[in-house]
Amino acid sequence: MKYRRLGRTGLRISEISLGTQTFGWNTGETEAHAMLDRYVERGGNYLDTADSYNEGESERILGSWLKARRNHEDLIIGTKVFFDSKAGPDSNRMGHSRKHIANSLDRSLLRLGIEAVDLYQLHCYDAGTALDEILDTMEDFIRQGKILHFGLSNFTPSTIAKMATIASFRGFHRPSALQLEYSLLVRSPEWELLPVCAEEEMGTLAWSPLAGGWLSGKYRKDAQPPDNSRAARKDRWDDQAEQRGGERTWAILAIIEEIASSRGLPPSQVALNWLRRKSSLSSILIGARNMDQLVQNLDCVAWELSPEEESRLDAVSDIGMPYPYAFVQRYGRKDYRK
Repeated sequence: MKYRRLGRTGLRISEISLGTQTFGWNTGETEAHAMLDRYVERGGNYLDTADSYNEGESERILGSWLKARRNHEDLIIGTKVFFDSKAGPDSNRMGHSRKHIANSLDRSLLRLGIEAVDLYQLHCYDAGTALDEILDTMEDFIRQGKILHFGLSNFTPSTIAKMATIASFRGFHRPSALQLEYSLLVRSPEWELLPVCAEEEMGTLAWSPLAGGWLSGKYRKDAQPPDNSRAARKDRWDDQAEQRGGERTWAILAIIEEIASSRGLPPSQVALNWLRRKSSLSSILIGARNMDQLVQNLDCVAWELSPEEESRLDAVSDIGMPYPYAFVQRYGRKDYRK
């Protein structure tokens, strides 16, 4: 396992991170603990959860494992705040108001059994709460020692830049990292999200690197999704065949499977290795329902794509660069005089 810097935090994060959304849903506590043991044995050091994952069960299961382990100073623990499955239309148990964050953070610390969250992340942009108010709240909790760093997830480039500017102007801590969806199927972060994170020296964590299972080889053109798949269950709108199953997807999968077949490896490892070669990423967030899935995905660190294989994947997944990005890339470079 290799390690990279997480933005300007000084932390070294493993190139593969473990997301725990399945804990308390597909994965029971005993198997979850065994998976956490295996992940750490393989050199992983970042564990990611959220207060909304399975009504707090993910945090609780992770907390019970941390308590049994006792010494976890080398691990980085991240959780998130925004959603609440129990929130009604007039509830204050949603979003990024100071009240909701304060209540949610206390519950997360209790479930995790820790004194401070290493990376506390705003799970989704909340247009109903002023950015100054959110930054005030994050600053207060950093100074109280309840969180060490705060990050963002699913934010737009303009909001990230605005938050960083306001924080710098007020002498506050700036957001340290961004979680963003990034994979061979979702390459739009290359237009502006990844560049703005580089400009602001923020760490980057790619979630859904297998595009909800679409890059694992389980789906076939002109065939119904497997009964136990996310697309068949319609877990999320963007995992369904109507959203993912276009000609570009099948072309990408054909190249992935060709490379996987030539190497005698699972297609998922090909997709993960493509991301591993991206220097713009701090870490790749993987999830797993069981030990077999976890081990298979972790094994992607044992080998590397060749430059030719990477180029083929780049070409087949290319989505172009629309205006103004293409214009700026051509004329706004530092070496534009050449």
